[in-house]
Amino acid sequence: MSLLDMLGAEGIVSRRGCGSQDDEKDEAVATYKDIQRATGLSLATISKYFNGRNVLEANREAIESAARELDFRPNEFARTLRSRRSRTVGVLLPALDNDFHLTIIAGVEEELRPRGISVIVAASPDPRDETVDLLMGRMVDGIVTVTSAHDVPALRAAAEQVPVVMVDWYIDDIRADGVFLDNDAAGALGARHLLDHGHRRIGFVGGEPAISSMRLRTQGFERALACDGVAVDPTLQRLVPLTVEAGYEAAHELLALRPRPTAIFTANYELTLGTVTAVNDSGLRIGRDISVVGFDSRELAQALVPKLTVIVQPTRKIAQHAAQLIADHIESRGERPVPRIEYLDPQLIPGASVTRLDE
Repeated sequence: MSLLDMLGAEGIVSRRGCGSQDDEKDEAVATYKDIQRATGLSLATISKYFNGRNVLEANREAIESAARELDFRPNEFARTLRSRRSRTVGVLLPALDNDFHLTIIAGVEEELRPRGISVIVAASPDPRDETVDLLMGRMVDGIVTVTSAHDVPALRAAAEQVPVVMVDWYIDDIRADGVFLDNDAAGALGARHLLDHGHRRIGFVGGEPAISSMRLRTQGFERALACDGVAVDPTLQRLVPLTVEAGYEAAHELLALRPRPTAIFTANYELTLGTVTAVNDSGLRIGRDISVVGFDSRELAQALVPKLTVIVQPTRKIAQHAAQLIADHIESRGERPVPRIEYLDPQLIPGASVTRLDE
């Protein structure tokens, strides 16, 4: 007997009684043939319906009526073995401890659920983890990923087998789609806002350049300064790990400079939180003694007094676009097309944390 026969390849229906031997004999494994006998339709039509393909309206109603009467439940695992499609997408993240990553999960799941595609979430904070292999072992049909550096080799290999959509961090030499914030524009937008308010000695707390999004935000910040004739001063830059603690230490160092910067721009949420805490601990008043533009911290911005000016990315929209791309791959029966890369625009939400130097 094959594994599919043991599993009940077409589906399983249980007729439960009160536990008598006769009741146990009544338990049966139902196949499409049960529905065929009830409807008179061909097995091909019934199989077509349960595999999500179009059938005539009258046939659909007959199949659904028979399925309800039999309490029929398709065996999803058996279907996966037959079709080699699980209709499941893996969402691979470095961690589950920040709002950006949680919003990615919510946006992907929200977009895929109506299309009958499930989501498996996997975090990979430890280089010893084999998280990509874990997802592939679950027979995912695709992966949406904010990738950790240690997962890149395994993800490159996975991309040769299933569709991959990158988010936030671009990886070279991988056959994958991508949906990203226009990070260069985001860095320039923050710098431009401070320059327009008369600031020239601007501190920058950014991430390490190995991360593409951080590298591009730094690039955009420097480009805006250069376009305004302001020389990039390395002593005013701190490129650090993306943690609150690193942001705090970086801002503390900038505030200790003499002369200190008149403004600070931070390039991600954790760095913003660390910087704001350092400024408050220093006794300086944001929006009066020093100006601050944060990043990806809409809730924090609203909670602070004064409200923080922030650059935000459309995180949920990024997740939804990534989900649409992966779903299109799954539902396409043809060859995988040339990878597509999308960039979404940042937005500046003004608060009261930036003051004009001439005021």
